[in-house]
Formats: sequence, structure tokens, C-alpha cells
Amino acid sequence: MWIRNQILTKEASKTSVKLISLFFKNYFFNIYFSKAPRPPQHQQRIFVFAISVLLLSHLVFSSASTYATELTCPKEIFQGGITIITICGDGDIIEVKGSFDTRDVYFNSTSLSGTYFGLLSANLTAKPGIKRLNITVKKSDGTKEMIGREIMVKDGNFKTQHLTVSKKWVQYSAEDLKRIKEDNRIVGALYRKATGTMLWSKPFIMPLEGRISSEFGLRRFFNGKPRAPHSGIDIAQPSGTPVSSPNDGRVALVRDMFFSGNSLFIDHGQGLYTMFFHLSEFAVSEGDMVIQGQTIAFVGATGRVTGAHLHFGVRHTRNKVSPWDIVNIVVP
Repeated sequence: MWIRNQILTKEASKTSVKLISLFFKNYFFNIYFSKAPRPPQHQQRIFVFAISVLLLSHLVFSSASTYATELTCPKEIFQGGITIITICGDGDIIEVKGSFDTRDVYFNSTSLSGTYFGLLSANLTAKPGIKRLNITVKKSDGTKEMIGREIMVKDGNFKTQHLTVSKKWVQYSAEDLKRIKEDNRIVGALYRKATGTMLWSKPFIMPLEGRISSEFGLRRFFNGKPRAPHSGIDIAQPSGTPVSSPNDGRVALVRDMFFSGNSLFIDHGQGLYTMFFHLSEFAVSEGDMVIQGQTIAFVGATGRVTGAHLHFGVRHTRNKVSPWDIVNIVVP
């Protein structure tokens, strides 16, 4: 549809230019070279014709601008979902920015001229309902085009999980609470940092193969008490099993934490993070640049666990999103 509109508007533009050229040729010829008397009605008709041609040209070029940019995005997204959206237009697009439900949407150019893509996500705990996507497209001539869409966030219909653990993990001492608060402060500050550059280019891969012992989004109860929904997937493997980086990025944080034990966070740029919990040991350090498939750590049973496994999680602009969705992302 976009290509068809572009062809139509280009053809209309050519027609408009021909009409304008023909008008001025005849108009000035009549004014300067014709000796025949011209009644007032004749001059009025010429004037009306001139205005008509100019209005036609304005409509044509306005139409070309209207169809120059096209947004492709879903009409709905589930809680904890993440997906690709694209902007297609002429090669004169120099920048695209967006926001969805108070979160930034970062856009990057593709190998196709005039085509940009961004990641759009909904938090695991987002309230179902219609949310607004707003996009600003900046052109090389300085003009801006505003595009908006309404997207429905749908309930994920997540299942429930009941787990039994030591009382230490549900009844916290003053020291435990202090440690939990500090963990939350450090991780929260990390998620609020969004480096401007995308550090990955290939599709994401799973960091580990194995049996999934806990799915993403489960509404969890520990010793009968409700706790936060499960924000990742748990992959059961023996302690010491190597864990690979799912994509290129930078090691942003390595820390022993109360709930998640030995924890490692990778920054993939533009607010996209992957995290790995309950590790036995680390193979990289904070600040290291890592590549897809590189061993970054080893499976363990540290923190609040019922057995050895890897917790694999993803955050996008502070939204808790499904690891299954991120490994299915295909960049255009």
C-alpha cells in the first residue's frame, strides 16, 4: 500500500508541475505578446485557473507527505509481552522517537532505506486496557510528523504456583530487610539507566537448555503467602553447568543478593537488560563486554531456591517481559 501511494503521489506531482508550467507559459504569453483586447471576465478566468492550479499542487504535495510514513504495530499486546514495531518512509527520515504507556520506545535504522524498528513492551503487572503509542518522525528538512496509535494491553491469564521454603525466606529479620532494601535500590537505579546505543544485532538465544521448572508470569505463593509474580523462567540444570550470554552487551552488575543469590546483569543498550540468578560462580566481571554464546557464569543454588537452576529474566525500559518473547524477536 505504501509503495502504491508513493507511485500515485509522484505521478500526481508530475501532472501538477506540467499544469503549472503550462499555465505560466500561456499566462505570460497572453500578457506580453498578445495584442488582442482582454475583457475583465477573461482576466478573472485566468486568475481563477491560477488559484486552482496552485491549490491542486498544494494538495498533491500534502498528499505525498501524508503517505510518506507508515507505522506497523500490533493492535494488542499481552502483559509481559515485547514485540517489534516499524516505521517506513522516504530516505529523508533522520530520527524517530516514541513512547508507550509512559515508557520510551527507542528506534534504530535497518538495512532498508527509510525503515526504522523499535521494541515495544508491556509490563508484567501492567493494568489491562488501552494504552497510547506516540511517535515523532523527524525529516532532513527539519519538519516533524506525529503518529499515534491505541494499543490494547490484555490480561496474560497467568497460572498460580505454590512453593514451600524455609521460614527465613518469608519472615525477614531487620538485617534481611536492610539488605533487601539495598538490593532493590541498586537494581532499580540500574534499570533506570538507558544507554543510547543498541549493543546487539543478532537474534537472542537461550542462555541454557533444560527443563523449565517455573514459567514466566506465575502468580506465586511462598508458604501460603502471596509474593511478586515470577519475572523470568527457571531452567533446571545441575550446579556448575555453564551459562551463555544470549546476545552481545556489557556486564552492568555482578552482585550477591538476598533473594536471587549470585546475580549477573547484562546491558544490551536502550533500556534492554537480561539477568541471571542463583549462580554458583561468575566467569566475567562488571564492565566486561561480552558476545553472544560466551560463558558468563555457572548454574547454582544460591538465594531463595528449592534446588539448582538458572533464573533467566529480561527487562525492557523497566518493564518485566517474557524471555520467550525476546528470543523470538526478528529484526527487519
